[in-house]
Amino acid sequence: SSCNIRSCIKRLDSTPSFDIGIGIINNNINNMKLQATPLLEGDSAEVIQIDELSSRSFVDLLDANKALLFQAQDGHLSVEDFGDFVTSLELEHYPYIGGAAPRTIIPVKAGKDIIFTANESPPQEPIPFHHELAQTPNPPEYVFFYCDVPAEQGGQTPIIDSTQVYRFAKDNHPDFIDKLVKHGARYIRTLPAEDDPSSPIGRSYKNTWNVANRQELEDKLSEKDGCSWEWHDDDGGSVRVTSEAVPAIRLVGEHAQNQVYQWTFANSIVAAFLGWQDSRNDRHDALRFGNMERMPEDVLQSIADFMHNNRVMYKWKSGDIMALNNRLVMHSRNPFTRPRRVLASIWGGPKEKVRMAQPSNGVAVGLRPESYYLDQEPATPLVFGFWKVPNEKCEEVCYQAIAKGYRRLDCACDYGNEAEVGRGIARAIQDGLVKREDLFVTSKLWNTYHKPEHVPLAMRKTLDDLQLDYVDEYLIHFPISMEFVDFKDKYPPEWTNLEGKMVVVPNDMGATWGAMEALVDKGLTKTIGVCNFTTQLLRQLLSTCRVRPTTLQVEMHPQNSQDNLLRFAREAGLRVTAFSVLGASSYIELGMAGEDDVLMKDKVVLEIAQAKSKSPAQILLRWALQRNTLPLCKTSTPSRMEENQDVFDFSLTPSEMKRISSLNKNRRYNDPGVFCELAFGTFCPIYE
Repeated sequence: SSCNIRSCIKRLDSTPSFDIGIGIINNNINNMKLQATPLLEGDSAEVIQIDELSSRSFVDLLDANKALLFQAQDGHLSVEDFGDFVTSLELEHYPYIGGAAPRTIIPVKAGKDIIFTANESPPQEPIPFHHELAQTPNPPEYVFFYCDVPAEQGGQTPIIDSTQVYRFAKDNHPDFIDKLVKHGARYIRTLPAEDDPSSPIGRSYKNTWNVANRQELEDKLSEKDGCSWEWHDDDGGSVRVTSEAVPAIRLVGEHAQNQVYQWTFANSIVAAFLGWQDSRNDRHDALRFGNMERMPEDVLQSIADFMHNNRVMYKWKSGDIMALNNRLVMHSRNPFTRPRRVLASIWGGPKEKVRMAQPSNGVAVGLRPESYYLDQEPATPLVFGFWKVPNEKCEEVCYQAIAKGYRRLDCACDYGNEAEVGRGIARAIQDGLVKREDLFVTSKLWNTYHKPEHVPLAMRKTLDDLQLDYVDEYLIHFPISMEFVDFKDKYPPEWTNLEGKMVVVPNDMGATWGAMEALVDKGLTKTIGVCNFTTQLLRQLLSTCRVRPTTLQVEMHPQNSQDNLLRFAREAGLRVTAFSVLGASSYIELGMAGEDDVLMKDKVVLEIAQAKSKSPAQILLRWALQRNTLPLCKTSTPSRMEENQDVFDFSLTPSEMKRISSLNKNRRYNDPGVFCELAFGTFCPIYE
């Protein structure tokens, strides 16, 4: 199906992200401002008017939209403008090595070797779908195309969402995907000594590998474990190369502090199967699994047919720039009638100062311990929580959660089941399911232990119950300080003292934080953070702390999206963990919500769930992920544990995200200002 872009002039509502003034692109090229259109949105696409585009915001846009068409709002972009545009993005230089197609370098003022012709294969030859250089171990992150002269007929550059392809293959050919995951793919191709312009894969081994002779090629190939080659002297000195096993299915996880987390069909196997055919090569002999088993051609054809039937096409206009996130989008080329001149440029990821930059957002920031960004954080962003998990089930639930792949575990003194969680963790470690360093364990300081002298005692009790030497994260549970209740008299103390009364006491939260900082100094927790804090409380803490908070954990769901708080926390460099992502579901049995509040029955959520062939819960978890939050999910059922994890084989479009976010009505379910007065007779608001 082809894409019919509407030309409405509206600003796309983007998910909260960093907005850092690094590498501001000159959006006034020859007095021409730019606009961008999401290409995968189809009829729902809204043109993004670009007033000021930074390298940081470019990365955010391509992570969210995957493919964008950049155009001058009024005027025509030249080849030189194209060179200025790509170099202004502050991306890492990426040399074109390993590609099959012949190319010609087009020097521009911005760089002598950054722009080259797109695939120069004969115009009657279609170029099948592929990720650029996916047959190499480290493909480029971004691919840009520029149309100088559009074709008289045909010549489109069709694109397709790689995650969509992965899901089709996984659902319809699971054994094939399992083998790709386990073994990877090998590519077999015979390369001539000199470029052959008559072939779509006629690039010489000299230009492909940037070598001058056989020996230099052998030296390069010998560095690749598992790569082999065979010289054919009877064919003008061509060489048949069998690549090393290359990953063919990739999980694109956190990228430049954006939570992408999507499985992708990250390979060139369909392109090789359909297109690696010339006088030297037989496309039927171009592919192997990593274990050298042949790939089934009926499966390859099935995937190729799916790609063709679900492609998105745009008719080129002179001056257009197409920007593709090469990790998330595959592209191809249709046959065409000359003339056609489309140029290309490929780049690596954002430079480190763009990738890791953190703004202060107008507040003085505290020191970051070496463990602030942990080197061994789990690959999954999903957090498994233990609130309301019954004690008699909790050990087994914890064990099963770890067995199902959860590595972030969210505990708290107040949940009353840390001892059981500890036994589950100990069993999982003893049985070899994980090592301690594989887990990211969070616990929380309860309201009755805010006095500095009580903080280390609470920490020690939690560590004893969890059977751990340290936690990865220790959070202040609520910005509410209550009367101390001795551990031996009542544990967990919950919301009332020994007389059954909730007693709020004066306390300097800065002193509490100082005691939390001391826990980091002693190695009892690697990081510290807060729950249920407002923007102003965060600003105060960031202005006075010695050790920065790493995490804010708050109630966030489509009915309580807290956009400003999320933006502030992210711009201050904090992770944001979202609890109650499903909304009212956990609160109905507590009498704190009604059936009419249930998000999983909402019309918008149900419509999107049906369109994606996913459950409403999965849609809500995916929404939370794409807002760059860590969604907290919980269940006692192993099948639900698996269902909640099955959210990496699809994504929500910006317009779908916008529809779900429009459900916001600032509805809190976990609000001490309400339930404390109803349950304990104490009015204790923490929100306005």
